[in-house]
Amino acid sequence: MSDISILALIGELVAFVGLSLLVCLIIIRALSNIAKRSQLARGSIRDVQRGILAIWLALVIVWILQTLGFTSLFSSVTLSGVVGIGITLALQSTFGNLLVGIWLLSDNVLRLGDNIKILSIEGTVIKLSFRSTWLKTSDGSIVVMSNSTLYNGPFINSTAKERLSKKFENKK
Repeated sequence: MSDISILALIGELVAFVGLSLLVCLIIIRALSNIAKRSQLARGSIRDVQRGILAIWLALVIVWILQTLGFTSLFSSVTLSGVVGIGITLALQSTFGNLLVGIWLLSDNVLRLGDNIKILSIEGTVIKLSFRSTWLKTSDGSIVVMSNSTLYNGPFINSTAKERLSKKFENKK
């Protein structure tokens, strides 16, 4: 390899890593803003940030190995597909709760302190995370409910009438 091609390869690697990191940070910032606006627990926000960075790092490593010729595109795609299917099947309900949690938080349907009723459970929202919502009932019990349960509802949010009705009126 000539000096020019080595420099071009290094430039390509640096550009890819830099641009992909920028996209990754934009995604992290958007999800963090949604989570902070919804008063999500800091630990949950940090977990999501770390997960996105781990996915980014894995993709960068695979791309660098392909670019340097250590693996082929076919073997990388095959291996990542098999691993992806295994992870998806193992974490199917967790991914469902995560996606529903993002929807609940971004749609501003729930906030800390809201009084809700779902099924036969009535309580105040004391913790929101991407996977679950914690309610404190009138007798002091804590109910941890998956976000999928809330999504499949219906649930009644009695303290958010004004907030949600304004949102509905703005969409008319």
